Amino acid sequence: MGRILLTVMIGVVGAGLVHIAVIFAMPDVARRNGWSRLAELGQEDQLVRVEALESSPEPAPGQAAQQSGEFAFVDPAFITAGCRFSLADGPVRIRALQSNPAFWSASIYNRSGDNLYSINDRSAVDNALDLLVGTRDQLVDRAAAEDAPKTQIPVEVEMTAGYMTIRVLVDEESKRPGVDDFVSSMRCEPAPADDAVTTNAIGPVKPAAGGG
Repeated sequence: MGRILLTVMIGVVGAGLVHIAVIFAMPDVARRNGWSRLAELGQEDQLVRVEALESSPEPAPGQAAQQSGEFAFVDPAFITAGCRFSLADGPVRIRALQSNPAFWSASIYNRSGDNLYSINDRSAVDNALDLLVGTRDQLVDRAAAEDAPKTQIPVEVEMTAGYMTIRVLVDEESKRPGVDDFVSSMRCEPAPADDAVTTNAIGPVKPAAGGG
């Protein structure tokens, strides 16, 4: 009986110590969310590469080196990138200037890491990454224009700041230069005042499973 009581006491004390450790660790974990980690790599509206741990890829010949960082749980079969943005002064346009037939998926998150919108190459118009992200009021202000790019998709979100991540599959090494060019062509910047959108603004979309 004494041995059983001792085992129970050790279990209770151990659980208490673990609980205390978790409480002290929570502030640091909260600071290491997607927003804060991207903030370590670049400024707002700057596209940055996200590399898998223990990887240090060299830039392709003739290509300028881009700022990158190492994140855990990044699949090396994908080229991953992200950017932070603010909607305080208006909507943000996230687009790639080039197209690529490779599979890609992109997600929009708020600062807390909640997935508000997801899209991939199959659901995009003509396989183009071209999103106009803004609040309802910001998108309605532009709804009267008729010359919006046909590939542009308005994405309505209710937040003041957030971030985007995109993953592009490299299924063959011979295709990596093309995928790399596609990612390098991406822009994440405030939309010009005359940038138009269509009237069918998209409302908030339920988070995609396993977003990130």
